[in-house]
Amino acid sequence: MKGRVVVTTVVLMAGTAVEAVRAETFNLEPVQVVGSSVHPSQAVRSQVEESFNAGRSASYVDGSVIQNLNPVNKGDALRYNAVGLINQPGGGDRFGGGTKIRTFGDWGAAESIDGLPAFKSAGEEGGGYSNTIIPSIAVDRIGVLRGGRAVQYGDGTDGGVVETTIKSGRSYTDHQAVSLDVSTAREALTQGEVADHGDAWDYYAAGSWLQGEYDGDPENLDRQVVLGGLGKVGWNLGPGTRAEFLGIVDRSSPDIVRNGNVEEITVNSEVGAATVDHKYAEGRSVRAGMLVTNTRSTWDARGRDRSVDNRILFADHYLTAPLTDGLRYDGSIGVEYKQTDYLRDRTWDNSFTDVSVKSANAVTIDDNLVLSAGLRHTWFENDIVYDGAAQPDNLADDSVWSYELGASYSVFEKTRLRGSFASGFNRFFEKYGNFGTDALNTEGAGDDIVESRTYEVGVNQGWAGGFLDMALYTTEQDGVPRRNDGAIESVTVDQSGLEVELFQQIGKDLTLSAGYMRVLELETTRADGSKVNGNIFWDGQSTSVPENQFSLRADYRLTETVNLWGAGYYSTGYEAVDADGDVTERDGFVRLDLGAGWAVTDSWVLRARVENLLDERDFGQTVKGAPVNDEGKLGRVFWLGTDITF
Repeated sequence: MKGRVVVTTVVLMAGTAVEAVRAETFNLEPVQVVGSSVHPSQAVRSQVEESFNAGRSASYVDGSVIQNLNPVNKGDALRYNAVGLINQPGGGDRFGGGTKIRTFGDWGAAESIDGLPAFKSAGEEGGGYSNTIIPSIAVDRIGVLRGGRAVQYGDGTDGGVVETTIKSGRSYTDHQAVSLDVSTAREALTQGEVADHGDAWDYYAAGSWLQGEYDGDPENLDRQVVLGGLGKVGWNLGPGTRAEFLGIVDRSSPDIVRNGNVEEITVNSEVGAATVDHKYAEGRSVRAGMLVTNTRSTWDARGRDRSVDNRILFADHYLTAPLTDGLRYDGSIGVEYKQTDYLRDRTWDNSFTDVSVKSANAVTIDDNLVLSAGLRHTWFENDIVYDGAAQPDNLADDSVWSYELGASYSVFEKTRLRGSFASGFNRFFEKYGNFGTDALNTEGAGDDIVESRTYEVGVNQGWAGGFLDMALYTTEQDGVPRRNDGAIESVTVDQSGLEVELFQQIGKDLTLSAGYMRVLELETTRADGSKVNGNIFWDGQSTSVPENQFSLRADYRLTETVNLWGAGYYSTGYEAVDADGDVTERDGFVRLDLGAGWAVTDSWVLRARVENLLDERDFGQTVKGAPVNDEGKLGRVFWLGTDITF
């Protein structure tokens, strides 16, 4: 045997929360992601998912780092700590943070909570913090799962999935904690959590309240209030049966400044889920559940009223069994029903239905070589209503096949190779409204399902106190919508890149981790075979491609109770190539945050942080050679905070 099979990655992690006796501080340490503590009814499912994903790439960030780096906007903290996420020009500040993973022919990846089916939401617009739906105090970890993920997660998985794991009451005993933060940007953030468990039950609940009184600093924002809450309950019906219930509510109300007027935007979000796992025999279990999400964004001053609601039912059977000595099979089969209701500005009232059957399988040989294969078939149905009138069926394809092949193998004890070929698909329902009525024009491609294919190879090389992980990928997205004379034409977007992650423990006090991403190629091909470079969605639009993205994190234990940390990001610049070959270059930027934590006692931590130490205000918006206009933009901000565990 050359190496035990594990999924190894960099996780920025704080001390364990078991028994909840210590407040969290920023800390870096490597972990082996083999699933968190699970109930016996969930063990088979965890084993199957671990084996199936052994050949895939993923980056994880622990919740303690999210809470210390940007406790309001999880997307901002995530992209500076996980490779694979593409930072667009101008979106590098504390308020932004998209979910684009590797690919440019979409507007962001779908999200998953606790491994449930992926979904999309209405999102936020206009200004202020985004990505507020889950209080940061409630986050156990967030993973950026890279490469097509349709077999497991379904729609919105062209380049990957963002998966958030929420804390569980199973890890806590009679726990109460509060976190308080204030900043020189006139912000106050209060978060709290309670958790407990018994033999047959456990619960976790958290709440968050942000009050930001900006008064025009930054110049586009007057104020923002965010109120959110979360509850997660587990019920052990028996030694082999567990039910879990999740509820999330969030209300974000930024008041933005437009042309001297204050305009109110309101975003309401709700998530509800229920699952039951049952282990009915050794190595055999089933799971069934439902997921409901509602998100609605209203901006009355501009006549905007937009919502995305999802209703998802799913069931899976899991099996793990030895086939012969040194040969083990792990697999699952399942079904899923998903309905997405999409309303836009009282003009579009659309419904999209997906029905899927799926199977994920892996064979492990000599506890080393893992071979995986997955298949999913999804049937589609559209119900399009425009201005109150039902529209004819415009689906280009009524169904698609999704697939995945993977392999991982340790050639030496600490050298593991991996490779995969995987697909994703994207409904891209945002074309309705964003592309006018082009999708209804029968002269065009109509509603074409975007399908992606990702080829990837990677290696993880470990050594005493650290490791290096590298991945080289190429992804083709076929069926990407592009506006063309009042109709939709489907184009193909090809992109490739390199991702590197590094971790090193230096002595017992200093820990470093770093990330690097380079987009090697972006090319768009129209249906007639002509090349239009980065001009993907419509004439005159060209996608800005980051040249190099670097990130670095450091944690230094000054004493047993005092730690110093830093997190930095450097973009060398952006390049946008239009259909005619003209190139627009934008400047790069550097962002650096420094912080310190003092554990006054085991249950009381004081924190200080300097956000954007170098006072960056442009974040790659400025075209090279043009003067930088940073008037009215928010720069350096100082924070003070405390965490108290009762």
